[in-house]
Amino acid sequence: MGAMNNSAEAISADTDESLHRREQDVGEFVTEEPLTALTIVSGAGFILGGGLNSRIGLALLAIVERIALRGAATSFIVGLVTGNSDDQNSDRAKARGESHGN
Repeated sequence: MGAMNNSAEAISADTDESLHRREQDVGEFVTEEPLTALTIVSGAGFILGGGLNSRIGLALLAIVERIALRGAATSFIVGLVTGNSDDQNSDRAKARGESHGN
């Protein structure tokens, strides 16, 4: 029974550690991208609150979808033309302390 107890404690410790890392990651994301985080939370609240069940909610969702698609397409095209999309991703990784050459 002692081995099972130690195994359960190890699993619990691993779970606690991974949960703590996720909380740190979410905290960093909210700090680095506050508007994006607010948008995600607002969208989730809208959906979970039943906003999609009304005509106004569906119309609002369609408008937001068009804006998001237009912004994504514009960013993609600008990245293709300027060639800066890979540079921006590597700059973000460097800022977080990550490296691709590991």
